[in-house]
Amino acid sequence: MSNEKDLFSSKWGFILAAAGSAIGMGNIWLFPYRVAENGGFAFLFAYVVCAFGLGLIALVGELALGRLTGKGPLGAFRKALRLSGGHNKMGEFVGWVPIVVIIIIGLGYTVVVSWTLRFLVGAITGSAFTAFASDQHFDLITRSNASLWIIVTLFISGFTMVGGIEKGIEKVNKIMMRAFLVLFLMLAIRVAFLSGSMEGYKFLFALKWESLFNARTWILALGQSFYSLSTFGSIMLVYGSYARKKEDIIYSSKSVVVLSTLASVVASMVIIPAVFSFGKALDSGTSLMFITMPDIFKTIPLGQVCMIVFFSAVFFAAITSLISILEVAVESLQNKVKMSRFSSVALTVVIVSIFSILTNGHIDEFMDMLQIHFIPFCALLSAVFTFWIVPSKRVIDELQKGRSKKVSKCIIPMGKYVFCSFVIIIYVLNVLHIM
Repeated sequence: MSNEKDLFSSKWGFILAAAGSAIGMGNIWLFPYRVAENGGFAFLFAYVVCAFGLGLIALVGELALGRLTGKGPLGAFRKALRLSGGHNKMGEFVGWVPIVVIIIIGLGYTVVVSWTLRFLVGAITGSAFTAFASDQHFDLITRSNASLWIIVTLFISGFTMVGGIEKGIEKVNKIMMRAFLVLFLMLAIRVAFLSGSMEGYKFLFALKWESLFNARTWILALGQSFYSLSTFGSIMLVYGSYARKKEDIIYSSKSVVVLSTLASVVASMVIIPAVFSFGKALDSGTSLMFITMPDIFKTIPLGQVCMIVFFSAVFFAAITSLISILEVAVESLQNKVKMSRFSSVALTVVIVSIFSILTNGHIDEFMDMLQIHFIPFCALLSAVFTFWIVPSKRVIDELQKGRSKKVSKCIIPMGKYVFCSFVIIIYVLNVLHIM
């Protein structure tokens, strides 16, 4: 890897950038819904076990493969095969799969982030707060000037990315991730004083034994951990390729899991008690974010301030995740086509703008299909290349760099047999619609 390559400059710069990718809409609107749907604390417990077990293994593997090869999916899978004596071109061909999947996810994600930005502006100006009906206001937002807001969202992302890894992505994540956690903690304190919020806390932290011993709870918790940690075989490979050799990947991975879990729990402590307090439905997806929560803010003291804080926090989480998605395409263009960073960012922003505008209004079913069928497959691909194809000694040696404690060799069989087996089971169950 060239010394001139732009890398994350510090341990926490790297950790917060990876956390910025991991913490997004999945933590804010999907996680609380999963908690409510699957027995409150039973799902929380299952998620923590899965995230710190199999999710952590997946994250460690992807970051290690990215740093070992110094490349994103195309270069990483190609070099993985070369290290094992395989055919380079086959690795590059396979590497296109997670790239295509993450870019398609990015098209839908861009639209949702643009809605979040527009609601934030509306909360500041008062138009979103004073709207007579939140459902009608949301319908208006998705139909009028949608293209303009998509372009603005991508311009903000592109402007950040042109600055590079250290001066662009790292700097923005350091600010936004800290702001996100502080803002959501402020909201959690405000929600605690709502009348009836205690019923939400009771539900959230009450252990339902039947849910804890329900296989579906654990399957969904494991799938949520993959989604929340961005282990798609693409983003974390790219961010790993930007990590310095002195960084402890295992420590960094644990920190990302902690921050992502904390974000999910705090979001649940904001949304579930608030929804219980006002007798609203805890629906998954756009209605929870853009209709239910605004309706709640309209009925409480300092509601407009709370709405501004809420959508600021959501936007910070969403835009950092979007940047990480776009960076996969930018890294591929830079390394495969040898384009400059500015040209790579510009081309990515233009292409994603065009196709995001075309997909506007068809988001929920689009994203669900990808999450159910494609994300587990990409996670499996990455694990196979890391734990089965790359020689085990190379993986262990890479993980030992920057780490004072000796790396346990059990991480290889955990990745090979336990992680891969569980992902295959989840993938088959999802395809067969057993979940």
